[in-house]
Amino acid sequence: MSRDVVLVAGRDPLDELGGGHSSYVRAHARAALRLGFTPRLFCAGRGRATVETDYGVIHRSSTPLRPVRQLLAGFHAPRLAAAIERFATGRRGPLLVHGFGVWGYAGVLACAQLRASGSECEAIPIVSSYTTYAAESRAILRSLAGYGWRTRLRYQADYLWIRLAVERWERRAYCEARRVLINYESVRRLIVARYGVAASCVKLTYAAEPAFLRESRESPEALEQPEVAGVPLIVAVSRHEPRKGGDVLLAALARLRQAGVPFRACLAGGGRQLAEERALARRLGLGGQVELPGEVADPYPYLERADVFVLPSRAEQSGSLALLEALQAGCAVVASRVDGIPEDVADGASALLVEPGDPAALASALARLLGDPGLRRRLAAGARRRFEERFSASAFAAALGKVYADLGIEP
Repeated sequence: MSRDVVLVAGRDPLDELGGGHSSYVRAHARAALRLGFTPRLFCAGRGRATVETDYGVIHRSSTPLRPVRQLLAGFHAPRLAAAIERFATGRRGPLLVHGFGVWGYAGVLACAQLRASGSECEAIPIVSSYTTYAAESRAILRSLAGYGWRTRLRYQADYLWIRLAVERWERRAYCEARRVLINYESVRRLIVARYGVAASCVKLTYAAEPAFLRESRESPEALEQPEVAGVPLIVAVSRHEPRKGGDVLLAALARLRQAGVPFRACLAGGGRQLAEERALARRLGLGGQVELPGEVADPYPYLERADVFVLPSRAEQSGSLALLEALQAGCAVVASRVDGIPEDVADGASALLVEPGDPAALASALARLLGDPGLRRRLAAGARRRFEERFSASAFAAALGKVYADLGIEP
């Protein structure tokens, strides 16, 4: 008989099929399932319901507040905590309550309520972090040059709200958690500097959800197939927001076009700046070569067809799930040398790394790869090796299982 583990997802994973946060949560659920646990994913959404999925059981609490975002996590947290408390009532022994980012606030709230009620259930709160909210917001503010005043005002208002409210929820989540799980040294530095929880931080590897979904259908040998003749395809997968550098990539692509370098490009992803960056692509004369389709439920088919994957971020704080998926797909990668990215890939072995925010350097690296099929094949093979070594489903499940076992939680 399996043991339950509570995952505080916050937003309904069924509503955010293509989002990074929900994909991150689902990957943890699939790892827990592989370890022999029954994942119980608690979230807020439209109407109270319990839904069985192939990665666990979703427990959805009804909330009148929209949207369900981490910026408003403190308002959703009491309902989520109450739902977790109801679930744990009558149980005995340890129950792991694993939150993600600011949603960890709901987890520690539930654990505190269970202790106060005298429950025989020993609820153990932990939280996974890939940034601090203030650090992410400051990175966006530093990236706003060239954007309109409405965009700047909106992000400045977000930052003020984060400092007034969100940091308080985040602080409680990190300071009351038994463990704070981080994937990067860059994230450890952010959290320790802000909240001083060095003793609680545990570093472990992780994986993107396709590492589980496509595990049995792929093999490294597939990367050795001959390349399809034609114009090379550049693919980027990320939200369209200032720190992600979509405008930097478009400027680099315009340089390639002016230099007569043949290419096609697809910049997949939703986000606040999608309309602005579509307009920028038109102004730069890229309409015939560059597609911006918006949010896609599954980016992996785009990556499978890509000759080059590009990550032009100005800042990440941690790393990129899209990069992990690109490594799995065996793409030749060009990425910014920023935050956790150099911890994931090595320049010249599994990627080409460039300085962030530099369209000329990005265009030069892309031109180098587009003009050298042999280099593309070598980097693609290195990318796949890196995925197998660190980011496979098996590696992630084993690492997560060790963290759970160290807390006395075993299936």
